[in-house]
Amino acid sequence: MLAGLTIGAALIAGSDPSVENETAPEHLSPAAGAAVAVGEHAPLRRETWVTPPVHAASVHGSAICNLPSGDLLAVWYGGTREGAADVALYTSRLAAGRREWSQPTMVVDRAVAATELDRAVKKVGNAVVFPDRNGLVWMVYVSVSMGGWSGSSLNVKTSRDEGRTWSESRRLTLNPFLNLSTLVRNKPILAADGRIGLPVYHELAFKFPQMLWLTPGPDGSVKEYRVRNLPDKNGLIQPSIVPLDGDRVLMVLRDRSPERRMRAAYSEDNGWTWSEPVPTSLPNPDSAVDGLRLRDGRILIVYNHAASGRENLRLAMSADAGRTWRPGPLIEAAVSKEYSYPFLVEGADGRIHLTYTWERKRIKHVEFNLAWLDRGPAGREAVAQ
Repeated sequence: MLAGLTIGAALIAGSDPSVENETAPEHLSPAAGAAVAVGEHAPLRRETWVTPPVHAASVHGSAICNLPSGDLLAVWYGGTREGAADVALYTSRLAAGRREWSQPTMVVDRAVAATELDRAVKKVGNAVVFPDRNGLVWMVYVSVSMGGWSGSSLNVKTSRDEGRTWSESRRLTLNPFLNLSTLVRNKPILAADGRIGLPVYHELAFKFPQMLWLTPGPDGSVKEYRVRNLPDKNGLIQPSIVPLDGDRVLMVLRDRSPERRMRAAYSEDNGWTWSEPVPTSLPNPDSAVDGLRLRDGRILIVYNHAASGRENLRLAMSADAGRTWRPGPLIEAAVSKEYSYPFLVEGADGRIHLTYTWERKRIKHVEFNLAWLDRGPAGREAVAQ
């Protein structure tokens, strides 16, 4: 019985619920707080902690965004362990020009989610935060009412005061069969018509990437939403998307298949339809990756450079839209430790901000500029896909 439900859910999730008369976005719009060019010539690299030393026994899954004010907002989850009943989502703010993050604020745990959603909630997990083109800040997060992460649903909260207060949660119905198994990890693209293209993924029975297109309502609500599937590649999850020139968008993907190579796909219509994902020259040990287009046009990614394990975290750059990659600086490396779930944004001053899970104990923040990035190792020659 359970096996039948699992397969049925996967088959329905694999169907595309979008309607025929829907059209692709004509072009993409810069996110609120987008970076502007600055002339920094001296290399800069600075480390801070998003979470204090005594916060939670285990923390994971950070995401950050630029706010219209110039501040940075971070979100992550913490508790006794991943998936525990006491896990909650927290936020912290780095005010523009400051070097210390604010004390964590709990936004939602399973009790709050259950009350706001009017349903049983077993646990909460991954979340992303981002402003739309009107400055409204969104939080999209995972909750589970039954089973493990493959039994997840997505929920939305919004904020009119840059994350200081939040609306009640709204559950998105993305799958007509029990509404199970849609998760989120990485930042969206914003269309000029107001639509938000959020990369998501499915995990129940078959694991594959999707795009969730949200249309904001005039009052900060969700007017409508549609899920569009990518070419079926079982084992690819947690897509990260990077706008390129014109109507092109790059997607890089975590690989859970036996091949363990980072995959790449391309869209020629602003993220509406996608090419077949293909292996890149970079390894992926079944771990999250994130990408960012720098103001000089290059693509920066952060990933675990290994066939297995998450004992190192490093950067790589591409000058040809992700077809070849040049090794960049090493961020962390230690035997039998974990450095994972990285997240990148470029600040309004042109500096790059990276957060990641540090040994499951804390969320670490690294700030650097292009001058520091370009001092990194030239390494071996880039290898084409």
